[in-house]
Amino acid sequence: MSLSSTPMPSSASHDVLLLEQKDLWIGQIFPFLGIGHYAFVGSVNKKINKHYKEYCDSVPQGDRPRVMKQCHVDEEVQDPSRPATSTDTIYGAAFYNVSSAEFWRADSSERKAPDHDDVCNAIASVGSITVLQWAHEQGFPWDKNACFHAAEGGQLETLKWLRTNGCEWDEDTCLGAAFNGHFDILKWARENGCPWDENTCAWAAMRGHLEILKWAHENGCPWDADTGRYAAASGHWEILKWTHENEAPWDENTCTVAVINGHFEILKLLHENECPWDENTCIAAARCGHWEILKWAHQNGCPWDGMTCAYSASQGHLNILQWAHENGCPWDEYTCMYAAETGQLQVLHT
Repeated sequence: MSLSSTPMPSSASHDVLLLEQKDLWIGQIFPFLGIGHYAFVGSVNKKINKHYKEYCDSVPQGDRPRVMKQCHVDEEVQDPSRPATSTDTIYGAAFYNVSSAEFWRADSSERKAPDHDDVCNAIASVGSITVLQWAHEQGFPWDKNACFHAAEGGQLETLKWLRTNGCEWDEDTCLGAAFNGHFDILKWARENGCPWDENTCAWAAMRGHLEILKWAHENGCPWDADTGRYAAASGHWEILKWTHENEAPWDENTCTVAVINGHFEILKLLHENECPWDENTCIAAARCGHWEILKWAHQNGCPWDGMTCAYSASQGHLNILQWAHENGCPWDEYTCMYAAETGQLQVLHT
């Protein structure tokens, strides 16, 4: 039963009312949690996000060591029985200010050694320059990944500050900017000598950023078959069409990734435009359960081999296996072997 069709339980109205009780959240619930977990709490919903921000703003500077000792929730693990680690809390501090970071650092002798190479990356991704400066002064290491995280996070001023202060960068900085559509950052990075490679075009294509892709290509960014593959995997036909018209290479894997992701129309357009395919196209359709795609591909001359049956068996797609065999697809010992390895008894007993 889908969530939309599930009757609302009688307790739902109580839950809605609970969200509205700001005083309860700010006065009792969040003081137990403590500051330093904005990333986790803010992801619950907009109402909780608003309450938590108001709570953090209300905590006096002098009280922050006390409330930070109460932090017990990690934004990724979410295990209340596990104390917050140093990395957990600095992620939260990156969303807050230097004072919180200083209290975090002073709270335990275990945190004196700057042995967390992801601290500056986390801060760079959210653009907290003052906290980033503090972390660097305290000896927390940074490397080219900090520039990548700043670019990916859309933090142009932070990226500029990192470069001014000697942080290295590499091709991944341009990749990060292209990936999330930060055109201004990509342009600035290139204007200031940042290298790029084929991944810039590939990741721009995957995310559907056609204007960025056009600009990158016009300005000499190299590309390869991954540009077409990533566009096909994400279903971006306009990008596939434009890149092909501009002589970007594509290959058999372009069709395969389109099938893996269920982009039937993309596969048809690729075939109409003479993109090559091979046995992996049928294998992908069989393995992923795309029976209609498999039928169409076979009817239009796509080759297949025994692995089409083997992979359909491995996933328990009995109807596909039967159809493929009835239509001349070969099978061998791998059909039973793959079915046995994945416990597909209904296939073995047929």
